[in-house]
Amino acid sequence: MSKSTSIKMTAIVLALAVGGGAFFVGWLMGNDWQVNSDPTKITPTIDGIIEKREWLRSSYYNIPFYLDVDNEIDPIVDLANVDGWNYLSVAEDDDFYYIALDLCSDRTDNQDGEWLAFNLANRLPDTWDSKLALFALEDYGYEYLFYNVSGENVFDFELNPIPSTRAYPDIPIVPEMDTLEVLRGNTTGDFYDFWTEYDTKNYTGISYPYETDGVWLAGDFLDIQFGVNITEKIPDEIIGLFMASITDMDLEYRLKSNLTSNPVGHFGVPNEFYCSVAEHGGIPGDMSSGTFLNDNNEISFAADTIVSGSVDLNHNNINASNGMFYFTIHCWNDHDVVPTAYDLQIDKLSIRITGGDIASIVGNTIASGNYDIGFSYGSSENCAEDHRMFEFKIAKAEFPPLDDEVLYLNVAGYGTMSIVGTNYWMYPLYGYPLPPVYWSISDSHAFLALDMSIT
Repeated sequence: MSKSTSIKMTAIVLALAVGGGAFFVGWLMGNDWQVNSDPTKITPTIDGIIEKREWLRSSYYNIPFYLDVDNEIDPIVDLANVDGWNYLSVAEDDDFYYIALDLCSDRTDNQDGEWLAFNLANRLPDTWDSKLALFALEDYGYEYLFYNVSGENVFDFELNPIPSTRAYPDIPIVPEMDTLEVLRGNTTGDFYDFWTEYDTKNYTGISYPYETDGVWLAGDFLDIQFGVNITEKIPDEIIGLFMASITDMDLEYRLKSNLTSNPVGHFGVPNEFYCSVAEHGGIPGDMSSGTFLNDNNEISFAADTIVSGSVDLNHNNINASNGMFYFTIHCWNDHDVVPTAYDLQIDKLSIRITGGDIASIVGNTIASGNYDIGFSYGSSENCAEDHRMFEFKIAKAEFPPLDDEVLYLNVAGYGTMSIVGTNYWMYPLYGYPLPPVYWSISDSHAFLALDMSIT
Protein backbone atom coordinates (compact mmCIF):
# COMPACT_ATOMS: atom_id res chain seq x y z
CA MET A 1 0.00 0.00 0.00
CA SER A 2 1.37 3.36 -1.00
CA LYS A 3 1.91 6.12 1.50
CA SER A 4 -0.91 8.26 0.01
CA THR A 5 -3.35 5.33 0.15
CA SER A 6 -2.46 4.73 3.80
CA ILE A 7 -3.11 8.37 4.63
CA LYS A 8 -6.51 8.21 2.92
CA MET A 9 -7.50 5.06 4.83
CA THR A 10 -6.48 6.62 8.14
CA ALA A 11 -8.56 9.71 7.35
CA ILE A 12 -11.62 7.55 6.56
CA VAL A 13 -11.26 5.59 9.83
CA LEU A 14 -10.93 8.82 11.83
CA ALA A 15 -13.98 10.32 10.11
CA LEU A 16 -16.04 7.24 10.91
CA ALA A 17 -14.81 7.27 14.51
CA VAL A 18 -15.62 10.94 14.97
CA GLY A 19 -18.97 10.63 13.25
CA GLY A 20 -19.87 7.49 15.16
CA GLY A 21 -18.77 9.08 18.41
CA ALA A 22 -20.88 12.16 17.74
CA PHE A 23 -23.85 9.95 16.91
CA PHE A 24 -23.30 7.92 20.11
CA VAL A 25 -23.09 11.05 22.28
CA GLY A 26 -26.19 12.42 20.61
CA TRP A 27 -28.01 9.15 21.26
CA LEU A 28 -27.02 9.24 24.93
CA MET A 29 -28.19 12.83 25.32
CA GLY A 30 -31.40 12.09 23.50
CA ASN A 31 -32.11 9.27 25.94
CA ASP A 32 -31.33 11.36 29.05
CA TRP A 33 -28.32 9.16 29.85
CA GLN A 34 -25.61 10.50 32.18
CA VAL A 35 -22.10 9.18 32.75
CA ASN A 36 -22.18 10.02 36.48
CA SER A 37 -25.33 9.71 38.58
CA ASP A 38 -23.72 10.19 42.01
CA PRO A 39 -25.62 12.67 44.22
CA THR A 40 -24.49 16.25 43.90
CA LYS A 41 -25.85 19.74 44.46
CA ILE A 42 -28.36 20.66 41.78
CA THR A 43 -30.69 23.59 41.09
CA PRO A 44 -33.98 22.38 39.53
CA THR A 45 -36.40 24.78 37.88
CA ILE A 46 -39.55 25.12 40.01
CA ASP A 47 -42.18 24.82 37.29
CA GLY A 48 -44.02 21.70 38.47
CA ILE A 49 -42.70 19.61 35.56
CA ILE A 50 -40.50 16.77 36.83
CA GLU A 51 -37.83 16.00 34.26
CA LYS A 52 -35.51 13.04 34.73
CA ARG A 53 -32.24 14.81 33.94
CA GLU A 54 -33.28 17.69 36.19
CA TRP A 55 -33.53 15.48 39.30
CA LEU A 56 -31.34 12.48 38.43
CA ARG A 57 -28.41 13.55 40.61
CA SER A 58 -30.44 14.76 43.56
CA SER A 59 -29.58 13.59 47.08
CA TYR A 60 -32.62 11.34 47.13
CA TYR A 61 -34.09 10.55 43.73
CA ASN A 62 -37.30 8.55 43.42
CA ILE A 63 -38.09 7.59 47.00
CA PRO A 64 -41.18 5.42 46.35
CA PHE A 65 -44.24 5.35 48.59
CA TYR A 66 -47.36 3.32 47.91
CA LEU A 67 -50.85 4.79 48.25
CA ASP A 68 -54.06 2.77 48.38
CA VAL A 69 -56.35 5.56 47.21
CA ASP A 70 -60.05 6.07 46.64
CA ASN A 71 -60.72 4.80 43.11
CA GLU A 72 -64.16 6.33 42.75
CA ILE A 73 -64.63 8.12 39.42
CA ASP A 74 -64.54 11.89 39.68
CA PRO A 75 -67.71 13.00 37.85
CA ILE A 76 -66.22 16.41 37.01
CA VAL A 77 -63.47 14.99 34.80
CA ASP A 78 -64.76 11.42 34.38
CA LEU A 79 -61.47 9.95 35.62
CA ALA A 80 -60.46 7.85 38.63
CA ASN A 81 -57.30 7.80 40.71
CA VAL A 82 -55.32 4.55 40.88
CA ASP A 83 -53.55 2.64 43.64
CA GLY A 84 -49.83 2.53 43.12
CA TRP A 85 -46.36 3.92 43.67
CA ASN A 86 -45.70 7.62 44.00
CA TYR A 87 -42.28 9.24 44.17
CA LEU A 88 -40.49 11.82 46.27
CA SER A 89 -37.22 13.50 45.25
CA VAL A 90 -35.12 15.76 47.49
CA ALA A 91 -32.21 17.91 46.38
CA GLU A 92 -30.16 20.90 47.48
CA ASP A 93 -27.74 23.56 46.35
CA ASP A 94 -25.88 26.07 48.49
CA ASP A 95 -28.96 28.17 49.24
CA PHE A 96 -32.09 26.01 48.93
CA TYR A 97 -33.62 22.61 49.57
CA TYR A 98 -35.73 21.27 46.69
CA ILE A 99 -38.58 18.75 46.78
CA ALA A 100 -40.41 17.04 43.91
CA LEU A 101 -43.62 15.03 44.33
CA ASP A 102 -44.49 12.76 41.44
CA LEU A 103 -48.04 11.71 42.37
CA CYS A 104 -48.63 8.94 39.85
CA SER A 105 -51.80 7.90 41.71
CA ASP A 106 -53.42 11.30 41.18
CA ARG A 107 -54.92 10.91 37.69
CA THR A 108 -57.68 13.53 37.95
CA ASP A 109 -56.91 17.11 36.98
CA ASN A 110 -59.55 18.47 39.33
CA GLN A 111 -58.14 21.18 41.59
CA ASP A 112 -61.35 21.72 43.53
CA GLY A 113 -60.61 21.38 47.26
CA GLU A 114 -57.03 20.28 46.60
CA TRP A 115 -54.30 21.31 49.06
CA LEU A 116 -50.70 20.36 49.79
CA ALA A 117 -48.78 20.67 53.08
CA PHE A 118 -45.05 20.64 53.78
CA ASN A 119 -43.68 20.20 57.31
CA LEU A 120 -39.90 20.61 57.41
CA ALA A 121 -37.19 20.88 60.05
CA ASN A 122 -33.45 20.57 60.42
CA ARG A 123 -33.68 19.51 64.08
CA LEU A 124 -36.38 17.85 66.17
CA PRO A 125 -36.64 16.60 69.75
CA ASP A 126 -37.93 13.07 70.17
CA THR A 127 -41.59 13.46 70.99
CA TRP A 128 -44.86 11.55 70.87
CA ASP A 129 -48.22 13.32 70.88
CA SER A 130 -46.99 16.88 71.51
CA LYS A 131 -47.87 19.47 68.91
CA LEU A 132 -46.37 22.19 71.10
CA ALA A 133 -42.99 20.42 71.06
CA LEU A 134 -42.91 21.12 67.32
CA PHE A 135 -44.46 24.60 67.45
CA ALA A 136 -41.83 25.52 70.06
CA LEU A 137 -39.27 25.31 67.25
CA GLU A 138 -41.23 27.45 64.80
CA ASP A 139 -38.66 29.78 63.16
CA TYR A 140 -35.94 27.95 65.12
CA GLY A 141 -35.62 24.84 62.98
CA TYR A 142 -39.23 23.93 62.12
CA GLU A 143 -41.26 25.42 59.27
CA TYR A 144 -44.54 24.59 57.56
CA LEU A 145 -46.49 25.67 54.49
CA PHE A 146 -50.08 24.81 53.55
CA TYR A 147 -50.78 25.49 49.90
CA ASN A 148 -54.25 25.91 48.42
CA VAL A 149 -53.94 24.26 45.00
CA SER A 150 -57.45 25.22 43.90
CA GLY A 151 -56.78 28.89 44.63
CA GLU A 152 -53.06 28.73 43.75
CA ASN A 153 -52.21 30.56 46.96
CA VAL A 154 -50.91 29.88 50.48
CA PHE A 155 -53.48 29.37 53.22
CA ASP A 156 -54.00 32.25 55.63
CA PHE A 157 -53.21 31.51 59.27
CA GLU A 158 -55.98 29.56 60.94
CA LEU A 159 -56.18 28.06 64.42
CA ASN A 160 -58.58 25.21 65.14
CA PRO A 161 -58.91 24.91 68.93
CA ILE A 162 -60.84 22.37 70.97
CA PRO A 163 -62.61 23.55 74.16
CA SER A 164 -60.53 21.39 76.51
CA THR A 165 -57.00 21.14 77.89
CA ARG A 166 -54.23 18.66 77.24
CA ALA A 167 -50.63 18.05 78.32
CA TYR A 168 -47.83 18.79 75.86
CA PRO A 169 -44.64 16.90 76.82
CA ASP A 170 -41.10 17.02 75.42
CA ILE A 171 -41.02 20.79 74.82
CA PRO A 172 -37.33 21.41 74.09
CA ILE A 173 -34.97 23.83 75.80
CA VAL A 174 -33.56 25.74 72.84
CA PRO A 175 -30.20 27.59 72.69
CA GLU A 176 -31.51 30.52 70.61
CA MET A 177 -34.33 31.45 73.01
CA ASP A 178 -33.35 29.89 76.35
CA THR A 179 -30.30 30.18 78.59
CA LEU A 180 -27.99 27.75 80.32
CA GLU A 181 -25.44 29.00 82.85
CA VAL A 182 -23.08 26.90 84.95
CA LEU A 183 -22.91 28.67 88.32
CA ARG A 184 -20.72 26.10 90.06
CA GLY A 185 -18.94 22.99 88.86
CA ASN A 186 -18.09 22.05 85.29
CA THR A 187 -20.06 20.60 82.38
CA THR A 188 -19.50 18.86 79.08
CA GLY A 189 -21.91 18.71 76.13
CA ASP A 190 -24.63 21.07 74.89
CA PHE A 191 -28.40 21.49 74.61
CA TYR A 192 -28.81 18.79 71.99
CA ASP A 193 -27.41 16.12 74.30
CA PHE A 194 -30.63 16.23 76.35
CA TRP A 195 -33.10 16.55 73.46
CA THR A 196 -33.21 12.80 72.79
CA GLU A 197 -33.45 10.06 75.39
CA TYR A 198 -32.10 6.54 75.13
CA ASP A 199 -29.22 7.69 72.95
CA THR A 200 -25.49 7.67 73.65
CA LYS A 201 -25.31 11.41 74.40
CA ASN A 202 -25.59 13.05 77.81
CA TYR A 203 -25.14 16.56 79.10
CA THR A 204 -22.81 15.88 82.02
CA GLY A 205 -22.23 18.05 85.09
CA ILE A 206 -19.14 17.44 87.23
CA SER A 207 -18.98 18.69 90.81
CA TYR A 208 -16.21 20.98 92.04
CA PRO A 209 -15.07 21.63 95.64
CA TYR A 210 -15.81 25.08 97.13
CA GLU A 211 -14.95 26.40 100.57
CA THR A 212 -17.33 28.11 102.98
CA ASP A 213 -18.30 31.56 101.70
CA GLY A 214 -20.72 32.83 104.33
CA VAL A 215 -23.84 31.57 102.52
CA TRP A 216 -22.91 27.98 101.71
CA LEU A 217 -21.12 25.31 103.71
CA ALA A 218 -17.97 23.86 102.15
CA GLY A 219 -18.52 20.95 99.82
CA ASP A 220 -18.65 19.69 96.25
CA PHE A 221 -21.11 21.79 94.25
CA LEU A 222 -22.85 21.50 90.89
CA ASP A 223 -25.27 24.29 89.97
CA ILE A 224 -26.69 24.59 86.44
CA GLN A 225 -29.21 27.39 85.97
CA PHE A 226 -31.71 27.36 83.10
CA GLY A 227 -33.84 30.23 81.83
CA VAL A 228 -36.75 29.05 79.68
CA ASN A 229 -38.69 31.49 77.50
CA ILE A 230 -42.18 30.04 77.69
CA THR A 231 -43.88 32.53 75.35
CA GLU A 232 -41.31 31.89 72.59
CA LYS A 233 -42.46 28.26 72.56
CA ILE A 234 -45.97 29.24 71.54
CA PRO A 235 -47.01 30.40 68.03
CA ASP A 236 -47.09 34.21 68.02
CA GLU A 237 -50.73 34.43 66.97
CA ILE A 238 -52.03 32.59 70.05
CA ILE A 239 -49.60 33.58 72.85
CA GLY A 240 -52.17 35.47 74.93
CA LEU A 241 -54.88 32.87 74.44
CA PHE A 242 -52.64 29.94 75.30
CA MET A 243 -50.84 31.56 78.25
CA ALA A 244 -54.23 32.25 79.85
CA SER A 245 -55.12 28.57 79.45
CA ILE A 246 -52.05 27.07 81.22
CA THR A 247 -52.98 25.03 84.27
CA ASP A 248 -49.72 23.16 84.94
CA MET A 249 -46.01 23.16 84.05
CA ASP A 250 -43.42 20.48 84.81
CA LEU A 251 -39.75 19.79 84.26
CA GLU A 252 -39.26 16.29 82.83
CA TYR A 253 -35.90 14.57 83.35
CA ARG A 254 -34.04 11.35 82.67
CA LEU A 255 -30.66 11.16 84.40
CA LYS A 256 -28.21 9.17 86.48
CA SER A 257 -25.18 9.73 88.70
CA ASN A 258 -22.27 7.74 90.04
CA LEU A 259 -23.48 8.52 93.60
CA THR A 260 -26.86 8.12 95.29
CA SER A 261 -28.97 11.24 95.71
CA ASN A 262 -30.33 11.17 99.26
CA PRO A 263 -31.45 14.69 100.19
CA VAL A 264 -32.48 13.63 103.71
CA GLY A 265 -29.53 11.62 105.04
CA HIS A 266 -26.45 12.31 102.91
CA PHE A 267 -24.46 14.12 105.63
CA GLY A 268 -21.28 12.23 106.51
CA VAL A 269 -21.92 9.61 103.81
CA PRO A 270 -19.35 10.02 101.00
CA ASN A 271 -21.27 8.00 98.42
CA GLU A 272 -24.47 10.03 98.83
CA PHE A 273 -25.21 13.66 97.92
CA TYR A 274 -27.98 16.24 97.79
CA CYS A 275 -29.80 16.90 94.47
CA SER A 276 -32.72 19.22 93.82
CA VAL A 277 -34.38 21.59 91.37
CA ALA A 278 -34.61 25.12 92.75
CA GLU A 279 -37.31 27.32 91.23
CA HIS A 280 -36.62 31.05 90.85
CA GLY A 281 -39.67 32.10 88.86
CA GLY A 282 -39.45 35.09 86.56
CA ILE A 283 -35.94 36.29 87.45
CA PRO A 284 -32.59 34.42 87.67
CA GLY A 285 -31.60 32.92 91.01
CA ASP A 286 -28.80 34.57 93.00
CA MET A 287 -26.44 32.14 94.72
CA SER A 288 -25.16 34.88 97.01
CA SER A 289 -28.65 35.29 98.43
CA GLY A 290 -30.08 33.23 101.26
CA THR A 291 -33.30 32.87 99.25
CA PHE A 292 -31.72 30.77 96.48
CA LEU A 293 -33.39 27.57 97.73
CA ASN A 294 -36.67 29.10 98.90
CA ASP A 295 -38.68 27.03 96.40
CA ASN A 296 -36.88 23.71 96.26
CA ASN A 297 -37.83 20.31 94.79
CA GLU A 298 -35.66 17.48 96.11
CA ILE A 299 -34.85 14.50 93.88
CA SER A 300 -33.89 11.04 95.16
CA PHE A 301 -32.36 8.24 93.10
CA ALA A 302 -29.90 5.36 93.43
CA ALA A 303 -26.35 5.45 92.12
CA ASP A 304 -25.62 4.20 88.58
CA THR A 305 -29.33 3.86 87.86
CA ILE A 306 -31.14 5.77 85.12
CA VAL A 307 -34.20 7.44 86.60
CA SER A 308 -37.03 9.29 84.89
CA GLY A 309 -39.32 11.72 86.67
CA SER A 310 -40.76 15.20 86.76
CA VAL A 311 -40.79 18.27 88.98
CA ASP A 312 -43.89 20.43 89.34
CA LEU A 313 -43.01 24.04 88.43
CA ASN A 314 -45.18 26.96 89.45
CA HIS A 315 -46.55 28.29 86.16
CA ASN A 316 -48.01 31.30 87.98
CA ASN A 317 -44.45 32.61 88.44
CA ILE A 318 -43.69 32.93 84.70
CA ASN A 319 -42.46 36.48 84.08
CA ALA A 320 -45.48 38.33 82.69
CA SER A 321 -43.29 40.82 80.79
CA ASN A 322 -40.86 38.57 78.93
CA GLY A 323 -42.21 35.06 79.44
CA MET A 324 -39.08 33.79 81.22
CA PHE A 325 -38.96 31.13 83.94
CA TYR A 326 -35.72 30.21 85.75
CA PHE A 327 -34.70 27.12 87.69
CA THR A 328 -31.41 25.57 88.86
CA ILE A 329 -30.35 21.96 89.14
CA HIS A 330 -28.57 22.27 92.49
CA CYS A 331 -26.34 19.49 93.87
CA TRP A 332 -24.09 19.50 96.96
CA ASN A 333 -22.07 17.03 99.00
CA ASP A 334 -20.37 17.85 102.29
CA HIS A 335 -16.64 17.28 102.55
CA ASP A 336 -15.90 13.87 104.02
CA VAL A 337 -12.69 12.05 104.84
CA VAL A 338 -12.80 10.25 101.49
CA PRO A 339 -13.39 11.99 98.10
CA THR A 340 -16.92 13.27 97.66
CA ALA A 341 -16.90 14.32 93.98
CA TYR A 342 -19.72 13.15 91.69
CA ASP A 343 -21.12 13.61 88.22
CA LEU A 344 -24.66 14.02 86.94
CA GLN A 345 -25.48 12.70 83.45
CA ILE A 346 -28.61 14.28 81.96
CA ASP A 347 -30.00 12.17 79.10
CA LYS A 348 -33.29 14.09 78.67
CA LEU A 349 -34.50 17.43 79.99
CA SER A 350 -37.66 19.10 78.71
CA ILE A 351 -40.74 21.06 79.70
CA ARG A 352 -44.30 19.73 79.93
CA ILE A 353 -47.12 22.26 79.72
CA THR A 354 -50.83 21.63 80.22
CA GLY A 355 -52.99 24.17 78.43
CA GLY A 356 -55.60 24.73 75.75
CA ASP A 357 -56.03 22.03 73.15
CA ILE A 358 -54.62 23.24 69.82
CA ALA A 359 -56.24 20.91 67.32
CA SER A 360 -54.37 22.33 64.35
CA ILE A 361 -52.65 25.39 62.95
CA VAL A 362 -52.44 25.94 59.21
CA GLY A 363 -50.82 28.73 57.23
CA ASN A 364 -47.21 29.51 56.42
CA THR A 365 -44.12 30.23 58.51
CA ILE A 366 -41.73 30.71 55.57
CA ALA A 367 -40.76 34.27 54.71
CA SER A 368 -41.82 35.73 51.38
CA GLY A 369 -39.09 35.16 48.80
CA ASN A 370 -37.74 32.15 50.70
CA TYR A 371 -39.94 29.59 48.93
CA ASP A 372 -41.49 28.79 45.57
CA ILE A 373 -43.94 26.14 44.43
CA GLY A 374 -45.14 24.92 41.05
CA PHE A 375 -47.49 22.16 39.88
CA SER A 376 -48.58 20.60 36.62
CA TYR A 377 -50.62 17.77 35.14
CA GLY A 378 -48.90 15.52 32.61
CA SER A 379 -46.59 12.54 32.16
CA SER A 380 -43.19 11.91 33.72
CA GLU A 381 -40.38 9.37 33.69
CA ASN A 382 -42.17 7.43 36.44
CA CYS A 383 -45.59 7.39 34.82
CA ALA A 384 -46.62 7.76 31.18
CA GLU A 385 -50.23 8.54 32.12
CA ASP A 386 -51.14 12.14 32.91
CA HIS A 387 -51.01 12.83 36.66
CA ARG A 388 -50.33 15.58 39.23
CA MET A 389 -46.75 16.76 39.91
CA PHE A 390 -45.37 19.33 42.36
CA GLU A 391 -41.99 21.03 42.77
CA PHE A 392 -41.10 23.10 45.82
CA LYS A 393 -38.07 24.91 47.26
CA ILE A 394 -37.28 26.48 50.64
CA ALA A 395 -34.30 28.67 51.56
CA LYS A 396 -31.77 27.19 53.95
CA ALA A 397 -31.74 30.61 55.63
CA GLU A 398 -35.05 29.58 57.24
CA PHE A 399 -33.17 27.06 59.40
CA PRO A 400 -30.42 27.55 62.01
CA PRO A 401 -26.95 26.46 60.85
CA LEU A 402 -26.02 23.11 62.42
CA ASP A 403 -23.15 20.65 62.17
CA ASP A 404 -25.55 17.81 61.33
CA GLU A 405 -26.94 18.19 57.80
CA VAL A 406 -30.30 16.52 58.32
CA LEU A 407 -33.59 17.53 56.72
CA TYR A 408 -36.77 16.24 58.39
CA LEU A 409 -39.73 16.11 56.03
CA ASN A 410 -43.43 15.26 56.06
CA VAL A 411 -45.73 15.88 53.09
CA ALA A 412 -49.49 15.56 52.93
CA GLY A 413 -52.35 16.54 50.68
CA TYR A 414 -55.96 16.19 49.64
CA GLY A 415 -58.14 16.64 46.62
CA THR A 416 -59.91 13.97 44.68
CA MET A 417 -57.06 11.63 45.67
CA SER A 418 -57.13 10.35 49.25
CA ILE A 419 -56.18 7.20 51.14
CA VAL A 420 -59.08 4.75 51.34
CA GLY A 421 -61.15 5.43 54.43
CA THR A 422 -59.77 8.97 54.89
CA ASN A 423 -59.95 12.32 53.17
CA TYR A 424 -56.19 12.90 52.87
CA TRP A 425 -52.88 11.27 52.01
CA MET A 426 -49.63 11.63 53.97
CA TYR A 427 -46.01 10.44 53.77
CA PRO A 428 -44.63 9.14 55.99
CA LEU A 429 -47.81 7.99 57.71
CA TYR A 430 -47.17 7.34 61.43
CA GLY A 431 -49.74 6.09 63.90
CA TYR A 432 -53.37 7.02 63.29
CA PRO A 433 -53.24 10.73 62.41
CA LEU A 434 -56.03 12.97 61.26
CA PRO A 435 -55.63 15.28 58.25
CA PRO A 436 -53.08 18.05 59.05
CA VAL A 437 -55.68 20.72 58.36
CA TYR A 438 -57.66 19.33 61.31
CA TRP A 439 -54.92 17.89 63.54
CA SER A 440 -51.33 19.15 63.47
CA ILE A 441 -48.45 16.71 63.40
CA SER A 442 -47.47 15.81 66.95
CA ASP A 443 -44.80 13.10 66.58
CA SER A 444 -41.18 13.36 65.50
CA HIS A 445 -41.60 9.86 64.06
CA ALA A 446 -43.95 11.27 61.41
CA PHE A 447 -40.93 12.76 59.61
CA LEU A 448 -38.41 11.33 57.19
CA ALA A 449 -34.87 12.00 58.39
CA LEU A 450 -32.72 12.69 55.31
CA ASP A 451 -28.94 12.98 55.65
CA MET A 452 -28.16 15.80 53.22
CA SER A 453 -24.40 15.51 53.73
CA ILE A 454 -24.26 12.92 50.92
CA THR A 455 -24.00 15.74 48.39
